Amino acid sequence: MLKLLQKAGYRPRRGVWELTLACNLNCRHCASRAGQARSDELTPAEALQLVEDLADLGCRTMTLGGGEPLLRRDWPEIAAAFRSRGVRTNMVTNGRTWTRDTARTARSVGLESAAFSIDGLEETHTYVRRVAGHWQHLLECIETCHAEGLTVSVITTVNRRNLPELDDLYELLGAHDVDRWQLQLGNPTGFMADHSDLCIFPEDVFEVVPRIAAMCRRPGKPKIFAGHNVGYYGDPEEDLRDSGGPIPFWIGCTAGCSVIGIESNGNIKGCLSLPSAMNEVDAFVEGNIRDQPLADIWRSKDAFAYNRQFAPDQLGGFCRTCDYAEICRGGCSWTAFAHSGARNENRYCYWYQLQQQQDDSKQ
Repeated sequence: MLKLLQKAGYRPRRGVWELTLACNLNCRHCASRAGQARSDELTPAEALQLVEDLADLGCRTMTLGGGEPLLRRDWPEIAAAFRSRGVRTNMVTNGRTWTRDTARTARSVGLESAAFSIDGLEETHTYVRRVAGHWQHLLECIETCHAEGLTVSVITTVNRRNLPELDDLYELLGAHDVDRWQLQLGNPTGFMADHSDLCIFPEDVFEVVPRIAAMCRRPGKPKIFAGHNVGYYGDPEEDLRDSGGPIPFWIGCTAGCSVIGIESNGNIKGCLSLPSAMNEVDAFVEGNIRDQPLADIWRSKDAFAYNRQFAPDQLGGFCRTCDYAEICRGGCSWTAFAHSGARNENRYCYWYQLQQQQDDSKQ
């Protein structure tokens, strides 16, 4: 599969940009440990130049995130600059400062959609986000987007508290005409590592994965999108990955191949979720646009080696012997490194847990 990615050419077709690390919430599951802005965040001029450089490299879809992206005052100018270069742009926001005027601005500068993070039903969401009334405010945000003609998405980080609520949450989002719903597993990184009561355990995949797959089969809204750390293989896989394309199964992490992550100070990573300085890790920062042009960072022969120079012997344990090893490459890189500190066996893989279960039954 890596050969196919090489043949297609390494281009940052999709990206996620941390506009600022500043945040107006203090969520228990925040992998970024967001709160204060970085001391060296990009200036408005640097940000607009980066838009041009990304477009020149072939970027076609960009997600503006944070921290809380609305706390960066020039976000409308950045979004409009992407639109002028034909890059589809959306935003992931906690919605705390979102208003009808925000929705109007988002629509006017060309945002394709707004995605709000909802972490369960009201009690669970309030526990995770620590702000009373925030859950109800988000439902109002959804309505303001509809009123302004803006597509609405919701992102939910699945944890042990909201897992039993997913079906009810699906019905609620459908009742509010949410277009898309992304479900991803919460990894023990950042603040989530400090809250073990929220963390999904490997054995939970037997409940999580089939449940998400079943929701993917439902017609109507919201359309379900399984996060890249949900799966892999086995009976649920086709439901999780079939989006109408020719390959209805996981084809491996694309960080640094067709995906780029940008930190608010200009650091470049293959995927924004991969850990860096806030988690005392620097192995995934490939360079900074203040030191090198973006094109030089992206095209460096040694860049993103964990994916571009992958070999199955980088894996360990079951993953190294798995029939899918060369295609899967250990699943989501973020999940693998979050749990083992290396590209080792991914115990959150549905196929891995299924084989372990079958082996145990034979003993």
